[in-house]
Amino acid sequence: MAEAKNAPLIGKDALGREVRDLSKVPWWGVDRKEIEWYPTIDYDKCVTCGICFVTCGRRVFDFDKKEGKVIVARPYNCMVACQTCMNLCPTGAISFPDASYIKKLVAQNKIVKKAFEIIKPLLAEDHLSPKETETKPEP
Repeated sequence: MAEAKNAPLIGKDALGREVRDLSKVPWWGVDRKEIEWYPTIDYDKCVTCGICFVTCGRRVFDFDKKEGKVIVARPYNCMVACQTCMNLCPTGAISFPDASYIKKLVAQNKIVKKAFEIIKPLLAEDHLSPKETETKPEP
């Protein structure tokens, strides 16, 4: 992901790691800002424990000192399909769009084919079973 290394530096995360503006980096050739994938916080459930803020290495979250709560400050820095913050949230305050949204993006943009081309040189020539080589994928 050479493009990410060239993205503008936006600061450091809660653990002091450098973070770049990944909203400028396309996802599999798709402009990141065209993909509506980022967390939403239900403040009625949020207890402001800060796990999301501390664990997100992409600096999606910030802490609003005035309001005394964690906010989604950089939604397009969120890694497409990642749900780590939601899975770690002890109160279920974080949500994402339904997984079908990502599956549709993957299909529309031929992501599986692109990913396979990247890993193809790493695979043994006989990594597929005879049945898999005889079966034709659906269009």
